Amino acid sequence: MAPLGRRLAGMTSQRKATSGEDGTEEGTAAVRSVLMAVRVLEAMALAGGPLRVSDLARHLSEPKGRVHRHLVTLRLAGLVAQEETTERYHLTWRMFQIGQAAGEQFDLKRVAEPAMHRLRDTVGQSVLLAVPTGGDPLVVHALEAPNKVLISVQPGNRPPAHCSAQGRIMLAFGPAEALARALAGPLEPLTAHSLTDPAALRARLELVRERLWETAPQEALLGINVLAAPIFAAGEMLVGSLGLVGSVQFVQDPPDGAMLAALQEAAGEVSTRLGATRFQRASGGTKSRQ
Repeated sequence: MAPLGRRLAGMTSQRKATSGEDGTEEGTAAVRSVLMAVRVLEAMALAGGPLRVSDLARHLSEPKGRVHRHLVTLRLAGLVAQEETTERYHLTWRMFQIGQAAGEQFDLKRVAEPAMHRLRDTVGQSVLLAVPTGGDPLVVHALEAPNKVLISVQPGNRPPAHCSAQGRIMLAFGPAEALARALAGPLEPLTAHSLTDPAALRARLELVRERLWETAPQEALLGINVLAAPIFAAGEMLVGSLGLVGSVQFVQDPPDGAMLAALQEAAGEVSTRLGATRFQRASGGTKSRQ
């Protein structure tokens, strides 16, 4: 019998080969399978209701058979269930419990609030924290600036994704399914300045990805502008946005250089605390690119 140390080493090597830690083909396939399962869960969450396999496959641009195989696995894990009458799939209560537990551990407001206070005091404008929900931004926290004329957005506000600075941040860095859903229907204007052309929206999102900020003067409300920047977590995953809201006189387009630098510094600080390095790696990230 081989010595215990040699047998343990052999067992460790076997586990690595199975899990793909040494780059084996089997491990690579396992990683792809996990990533596909995550895409399925994300698409179901963004859909806002039960989906048939064919609908889900169309959303993901994947073969129906492949999507069905992953749904079967997720069903065995108790994360999705199938309705008997309609045969549509939906997320389960167990999935809700996992999400709720994750939310309790990941308190974005707590992490972002120190940077939000410094940003408000530096630029003298109200600061918004928004998160992506179903493809649209949801304001979850706001710090009002002590100005004579108060302009703020209350938590719970959900500006349209296509014609708001926070929304275009979510579309630019969020899942492809959210953008596809936003473009599937008409882009309704809120004002005469709202961006409603699909081609122009796609081009704008490319610019947002390059410069890491967005602005939407008078697109949601006349006389008001929001300047927003993304917040990333480990793995460069978008988890939210920081925004400055004020009159177009003070939150300008193009933005004031000092205001933009302060916003991106705050967003970069929060992202760094969450394990992301996107702002550090961005070339000229704090410079305005027109």
